[in-house]
Amino acid sequence: MIRFLASGFYSGYLPKAPGTWGTLVALPLILLCYYGHINLLFMTGVIFLVGWYVSQQLTQDPASDPDPSYIVIDEIAGMFLTVYLLLHFNIIDRLSEKGLAISFILFRLFDIWKPWPIGVIDIKLSKIVALRGFGVMIDDILAAIWAAITMAIFTKIMLYMS
Repeated sequence: MIRFLASGFYSGYLPKAPGTWGTLVALPLILLCYYGHINLLFMTGVIFLVGWYVSQQLTQDPASDPDPSYIVIDEIAGMFLTVYLLLHFNIIDRLSEKGLAISFILFRLFDIWKPWPIGVIDIKLSKIVALRGFGVMIDDILAAIWAAITMAIFTKIMLYMS
């Protein structure tokens, strides 16, 4: 059950770009769970806590990979938070294909790129075995925040220019 959850229903074992597959798994889950903005925030918290636990279980051996690529529950939590933030701050006005596509692209961009402080935190926490599960999860939460901030700035610039 731990690997099933950590791998996003085994999507993390698909070949090539497991993080992208995990993020794609989040999209139908978001649609199924969406009963308002606050519900997305609640689900983000639940997924984060479950992800922290299962990730810690799979990375607690000091010799293990601190962030195995098959663990994609962090991408699911990050995608949930990205959509929540964009909806909550009226950056996207509704849960639409366009809004989900923008959320997906921006989240993946920042999750892969890991700009400051995401990359620094990711590296530091991966070295502390007792915090590896938290480290696996938190970099994606930070990527979601970066994605929302970037979209907010872009939206303000576009409104100013029009």
